[in-house]
Amino acid sequence: MAERIRRLLSGRFARDTMATQVSLAVSTLFTLGTSVVLWRGLGQEGYGRYALVFALFGLVNILGDLGLGRASVSRMAKARGAGDRAAYVEQVAYLLKMALVISAAVTVLGAALAPALSRLVYAKPEIGPYTRVLFLASVAGAGRTFGVTLLAGMRRMKTLAVYEALLPVLRLAAVGGAIVADLGLWGVVWAQIGATLVVSLAAGVLYRSLARSDEALPGLGELTRLAVRVPWRSTFKVGALLTLDRQLVKVIDLVPIFVLGRLSDSTVPAGYFNLARNVVRHLGLGFSGAAKNLLPFFAELRGKRQIERLRRNYRRTVVGGGAAALVIAACCLPLLRPVLSLLYGDGRAVLAAVAAVLLARFVVDGFCLGVEPLIVITERAWWAAKLKMASLVPGVGLLVGATLLGREWASDPLLGMALGAAGASAAWWMAVSLVQLAGTFRSIGSPGVLLSEGGAEPAAADVSQAAPDD
Repeated sequence: MAERIRRLLSGRFARDTMATQVSLAVSTLFTLGTSVVLWRGLGQEGYGRYALVFALFGLVNILGDLGLGRASVSRMAKARGAGDRAAYVEQVAYLLKMALVISAAVTVLGAALAPALSRLVYAKPEIGPYTRVLFLASVAGAGRTFGVTLLAGMRRMKTLAVYEALLPVLRLAAVGGAIVADLGLWGVVWAQIGATLVVSLAAGVLYRSLARSDEALPGLGELTRLAVRVPWRSTFKVGALLTLDRQLVKVIDLVPIFVLGRLSDSTVPAGYFNLARNVVRHLGLGFSGAAKNLLPFFAELRGKRQIERLRRNYRRTVVGGGAAALVIAACCLPLLRPVLSLLYGDGRAVLAAVAAVLLARFVVDGFCLGVEPLIVITERAWWAAKLKMASLVPGVGLLVGATLLGREWASDPLLGMALGAAGASAAWWMAVSLVQLAGTFRSIGSPGVLLSEGGAEPAAADVSQAAPDD
């Protein structure tokens, strides 16, 4: 047993997970610090306005990941696992091209639509000007998108850990400076843009370093020329399909903010919900390192055709993730109120109540830790996307009804609205997640699903030999 544990901890997956875990710990610490600075610096109403602005930005910015993100990570990792250098370089060139093109398109589209969307979604036209300027962060973040996706696809998890931690650190410094200078929400918006731009510029330096150490990568100049010529239509079509599911997850995550912003004259309930949701997300630090490394790990196993090992690791992920989430939730539940009181002061009782409700979703997410990576590598994203699209109308209806009931029945309408939205959103997401979990267990029992391309595109012959375990 001791030897088995030693081998497990010395494997590449364990080493990558530890590196990612350290990065996430740093990122979580600085992100938490940023939320404290924003809550105390902007006040409850100001923080609520901040939540509405960034939610609207997030809605349109979803388009910035179409054809990129996890789809590219899966394809690059699979090409590396199969030893296909041509396919690998083509994916890197495609990633650079589309990161620049899509981010520029999203910036133009978002800036044009922001005023109309703020009136349509919130009936609050004052949100529009902030959101319009914030869309500069999309084009400013093109380099970061390229850098993060490339490192994940290469499984350079230690380097990725350092690179990803850079943005939260710079963001806290920039936002803190804006708050100290009493620049208000406008200062926060420009601070976000500036921090994102600096991290993106660092991606160019990073790539030059990677190209010197990895013979498979061309120089930056050659890569740029390849990016101009690389075909994109078929790859984008399949990549967009694979990332559609992920984008629908983000939409479901944003809907409670939109409902609260629309149904309340005050921005405070949206602020309560946003902050409590982010606090609960931070609790996932205990297993987030493993979650982040699962996609390239699973994709590489599939590229090597080590199907039985893939099945075994997926089952372990379900059991281990669920157990970790249960333990974390049980330990954190009694600590929510005192910790939130220490960090955020005013509104601690409301924040603790909303966070406690959202813990139910957190536990289910633990059991579903490996669901999304498995869906991506088997290219069954269309099935998962159809499930989420089918849930949108009943889910939004549940949210609206619960929010209105909370407003009418609670002694504190603002608390009632936030609690109603939290309960409805948790129930909605848990139902979708459990159906997906059941579906993935069916798929891992089918060799045809794991060995084929999942129907997203014609299956390609895979003649690579199984490689030894990492």
